[in-house]
Amino acid sequence: MKVIFSFLFIVGLLTTTVNAQQVIINGYLKDSVTHFPIGGGSVTNVNSGKKITTDPRGYFRMEANLNDFIYVLARSYQYDTLTFSFLSTGTITIYLSPGVDFLPTVTVRALYSKYQSDSIQRRAAFESGLGTKMKTVSAPNNSGFGIALNLDKFFKDEYKGRKRSEKIFENLEESVYTDYRFSPHIVAYYTGYKGDTLQAFMHRYTPDYNWLRQHPTHEDVMYYINEKLKEFKSLK
Repeated sequence: MKVIFSFLFIVGLLTTTVNAQQVIINGYLKDSVTHFPIGGGSVTNVNSGKKITTDPRGYFRMEANLNDFIYVLARSYQYDTLTFSFLSTGTITIYLSPGVDFLPTVTVRALYSKYQSDSIQRRAAFESGLGTKMKTVSAPNNSGFGIALNLDKFFKDEYKGRKRSEKIFENLEESVYTDYRFSPHIVAYYTGYKGDTLQAFMHRYTPDYNWLRQHPTHEDVMYYINEKLKEFKSLK
């Protein structure tokens, strides 16, 4: 009886020790340059095989044991790894370095070429999604008036739908172009701002699409940021 009790005691002790080693990690995934959250990134515990996707705030929550190997990945960022220890308990923040496509130190020509390439691909995907553009059809002279009228209305409705979709696509392209020319990484590079301060600066001073098209060079944006930086500092 004593042997059985001792065995159960040892098993219980081991179970308690294993459970004590397993903790819940609460963390945030952020950009190392801007300190903006990275949503849609993946945090994987290689030992347990569990994979978590960060929410729009960059937040994630997962279980881990001592010495578990954690793998962190996000699109357009360099991956990172860490080994979990009890020093990592509580809320942690993992910073990922942006890929070369995000960095303003990359030549402007290279960045613009990538923007053009991506834009062409987006356009092709858009056209593919809409399908082949329908041709205008005229009813023959001997057709009934009612049939011609119905066809005309049908094609007009199709045309309106396409024009509405094209307008949405053009608005998206303008937004992408603005972010390409006035990205958080470029602004952070020239202002030194991060996090909430960077966000406040960009909210106040992001130029509109038309201004950027009228000022096409990288130097135009650089001088613009410098001018607005002086104004922003005077507001504090």
